[in-house]
Amino acid sequence: MKLTVLARCLGLLVLASNPAWATDTLRLCHEDNEAYPWILDKQPGLYGTLAKLAEPRLSMHIVVSRLPWKRCLASVGNGSQDGVLGAGYLPERCAIGVYPGKSGCEPNADLRLYIDRFALYRHLEAKLSWDGKRLLGNSRPVAVQPGFVAARLLKDIGVATDETEKDPAQMLRKISVNMNEAAVIQTAIADRLLRETPGLAIYVERMTPVFVEYPAYLMLSHQFVSANPGRAQRVWQAFVETRDSNAYQASKAALGFNEAD
Repeated sequence: MKLTVLARCLGLLVLASNPAWATDTLRLCHEDNEAYPWILDKQPGLYGTLAKLAEPRLSMHIVVSRLPWKRCLASVGNGSQDGVLGAGYLPERCAIGVYPGKSGCEPNADLRLYIDRFALYRHLEAKLSWDGKRLLGNSRPVAVQPGFVAARLLKDIGVATDETEKDPAQMLRKISVNMNEAAVIQTAIADRLLRETPGLAIYVERMTPVFVEYPAYLMLSHQFVSANPGRAQRVWQAFVETRDSNAYQASKAALGFNEAD
């Protein structure tokens, strides 16, 4: 009897001192705007589907929160969130969290959640040209969502940015009434908005080639990875397995989304 009680006490001490076993909830965040197909207002988006399907692979409860993008990143940085869904790679983000790969700042593209694609959208009367390297003819800053990789890339090629608007629908509306002459927006979101909103499509067009495409990852907090190194690897692997699962691919098809992961 005494041995049983002692074993139970030792077990409780191990659980209390080992967050890898004591933590049964994984707290993830993503941006708060509706962003087809990842974040939807009236039904689960693909982020929610990924999390739900990954839960049984991990035997963890996954809580996904919608936060303004910069607040989401800051919350991962301070450890109040365990990770962020859909983070593109920027070297400076390595101070915020850890990417899946051999080292936390050298992500392995095979462990991505999906490929994110962005294009330039312009007013039909705007005299802009884009050859894949240079943007010519712009007389005003290009709209882009605050904190996004695309904002950094525009600045890197010497293009001034307008980061005052975070809603892609509103960004397209501003182009349609010539408040902005161009914007960089995720293609899955903007193309769908133009298809479903004829009033926008008669004023706004997508430019070619694509502005940028890059892997988007589940980036985990330094706090979570340091406390749970083995579990962090299992989390990344579970999300990749979920990405490739028949159930997840069926969810993509049900939303009419057929872009490659």
